[in-house]
Amino acid sequence: MIGEGVDWTLKTPIMKGRLMKKIIVQVSGWCEVDLEKVRFQLITDMDDQAYITGAEWLELPESGDKNNVGRDDYILECAGTAFATAIDGEYDYVDVEVQE
Repeated sequence: MIGEGVDWTLKTPIMKGRLMKKIIVQVSGWCEVDLEKVRFQLITDMDDQAYITGAEWLELPESGDKNNVGRDDYILECAGTAFATAIDGEYDYVDVEVQE
């Protein structure tokens, strides 16, 4: 469980005299992304496109070098979008927890 053994009430901000509650969602699963809807964001300082589609990402070599970017120079922009626009997928585990 997230934060097991941690006293969250001591670390939780107070909002208008009340403790602020948080909703924590834990997810495990997989999805087959829609190559045109999923985007990847450049994380290096190379002068290339900051965002590319999944189809463009697949065309890149696995690793880049000092002159060319590769797949390892990009990260998935948003896992939520990848799941929301997926062609297929499955959640193995979903847990919703309220923390005070």
